[in-house]
Amino acid sequence: MKHCDACNVDFTGDMARCPLCQNELHGEASPAAFPAQQIYLRPRRLAVEIITFVTGAILLLHVFFSYLFSWPIPIASASAAALIISVLFINSAILHAPRPLRLMFRYFYIMLAIALVWFVATMNHVVTMFVIPITCLVSLVFDVVLLIVLRAKAIDQYAKYLAFDIVAGLLPLTFIPLGWAPWDVLVMVSGLVSLLVLLGLLVFARRQLFSEFGKQFSA
Repeated sequence: MKHCDACNVDFTGDMARCPLCQNELHGEASPAAFPAQQIYLRPRRLAVEIITFVTGAILLLHVFFSYLFSWPIPIASASAAALIISVLFINSAILHAPRPLRLMFRYFYIMLAIALVWFVATMNHVVTMFVIPITCLVSLVFDVVLLIVLRAKAIDQYAKYLAFDIVAGLLPLTFIPLGWAPWDVLVMVSGLVSLLVLLGLLVFARRQLFSEFGKQFSA
């Protein structure tokens, strides 16, 4: 162990100076009692970087479509602000929460529930044309990032959440025959992305996916 002569305290790890008095430590370094944080922070930081990049791309597309289709400025601004706030919350939870992933999945479900209550109370088609499809798309992008970063572990631990997100992404398609989405582009995009995620899982992880669902519904 490293030893501080001034404080008469021993320290594990390979520190050069005492964290209490900043005097130089003497002795041989020994393994620290806790594992290195960097090992566990690296995949979290990678996920944050990917989510930030994808969010930036979505915002650029949002500005493009807002100009192309002359969306009302209040609606375009509110949806962009909601996306930015959601991503900031997600990134903060990924970096700092002890179990961030389940928190993220449940956060999306809470957002969808709030949007549905909002729509039932107001019958405002902005909710069904923009809020719900965008929320579904963000959750699907989160799923894709999770699969890229964790790969097989994502299916092992979060298969049911992935399935729920795919179903949630397809549900907005029902708004079209019900007449709740006069402008249906985002609704269609949400359904398309859901089908693409489902196709990717069936092609690349079919056996593992079916095995996980077998465990969920057995006994």
